[in-house]
Amino acid sequence: MPSIRIRIWHKLFFSILLVIVLILAVNMAITRYSFQQGFSQYIEEIRLTRLDSVGQTLSGLYKQYGNWGFLKNDPLLWQQLLVEAKLAPPPVPHRDLEPPEFHKRGPTPHFGPPSRHVERQHSPPSPPPYLRGRVGLQDKTQAPIFGPPALKNERRLPITLESEVIGYLSMRSFKGVRTDIDQRFEHDQIKNLLLTAILSFVIAVIVSLLLARAFNQPITRLADMARQLTSGKFDSRVQKISRDELGDLATDLNTLAETLGQNQQSRRQWIADISHELRTPLTILRGELEAMEDNVRPVNSESIQSLSLEIKHLQRLVDDLHQLSLSDQGSLTYEKVQVIPFSLLQSVAEGYVLPMQQKNISLTVSCDENSPMVFADPQRLTQLFTNLLENSLRYTNEGGTVKIRCKSGAPLIICFEDSAPGISPELIPRLFERLFRIDNSRNRGSGGSGLGLSIAQSIAQAHGGKLTAEPSSLGGLKISLELPIESGK
Repeated sequence: MPSIRIRIWHKLFFSILLVIVLILAVNMAITRYSFQQGFSQYIEEIRLTRLDSVGQTLSGLYKQYGNWGFLKNDPLLWQQLLVEAKLAPPPVPHRDLEPPEFHKRGPTPHFGPPSRHVERQHSPPSPPPYLRGRVGLQDKTQAPIFGPPALKNERRLPITLESEVIGYLSMRSFKGVRTDIDQRFEHDQIKNLLLTAILSFVIAVIVSLLLARAFNQPITRLADMARQLTSGKFDSRVQKISRDELGDLATDLNTLAETLGQNQQSRRQWIADISHELRTPLTILRGELEAMEDNVRPVNSESIQSLSLEIKHLQRLVDDLHQLSLSDQGSLTYEKVQVIPFSLLQSVAEGYVLPMQQKNISLTVSCDENSPMVFADPQRLTQLFTNLLENSLRYTNEGGTVKIRCKSGAPLIICFEDSAPGISPELIPRLFERLFRIDNSRNRGSGGSGLGLSIAQSIAQAHGGKLTAEPSSLGGLKISLELPIESGK
């Protein structure tokens, strides 16, 4: 059974949705808890405010009677005060029950003692069951008069008369106790909160879907470009999509596509150049051999020498190509020891004195005898110096000048300068390309195969150095070799 493939936009969608849902859940839980706590505190404050009206009424009654005996003689009056304080909605009273007398007066309450000869027709309504045992009255010494005694953590409301405390009203906490109206209000708020949560969830789903698709679009474009590169379409490009990591990735992919295109073009040019270089000596060999077979050209030492020259040229080209391939693979061996590069350079230069004189070229070498030692392969350095001197010999006009100067220091620098002809500045960066020659017709008479400088650059890099080219003050080309002396430690 094939495994289920989950696309990245699905992962983005569910990840964003999960984060939003978690935030909503935490927010809803905090909101509900905050509402319940605040609502309970609000109810407590409302009941305390209503309890204050009871204290004012009791203060007026105490002023009239001078003590708390009127309550002790009429316990029903205490219940009626609690109901009239509206600490909670009272039950529906009997129709023929008249309101107490002190609610018919003005701001100053006035109570008369209960008439013994007048019998009460009805008892006053009782306070709600949850209110019983929660509201208490104490005298100024905090001795209980009605209701439960005050606890330490209960809120006490002082009853004052002419700035003197005559008693206390205490009320125990009502947390968790709700009237029908309170419960309906709380249920309505929770219902609205749930509806808000459902609406927020729907919005979260839509927003998550839009964000996931928005994030997935540039990834899809990058994936499409990667597939095009895999199929060999190196001319494909992706526009700058953003200024973040995806934008950097798009830039890197464009650079990769450009590099792959250049490498493909270089590889095609490389194959064409190699085939041309190999075809030329083979064509000459075949033509001369066919001429000898047809007795057009006699078989003598001169014709054999011509054949040998072409074979040597072909052998040198094959050897250079093999050496470059080994260098690319990292298989080119180097046997490094402590050597004095200036001494090697002097030996190589002595071998080019006669060829230079045949072209009337002046060769001078200026190197300090006390040159530093470096850790290098003598055979490879000799090959590097040979390629550079061979390049100057081939491309310097007769009667010209070749100067070699050495500078001790860190790094060690050896400069090869020659006179005219020069080279265009735009072509100098291509000098170290393989099979590159200034003569685009690739005429063999204009020089070698175009691999000498590439091989020299590979040898320099293998020693931790580098080759650079620039126009020479003599009118030709200046090539500088840098070798790190730290490698000799």
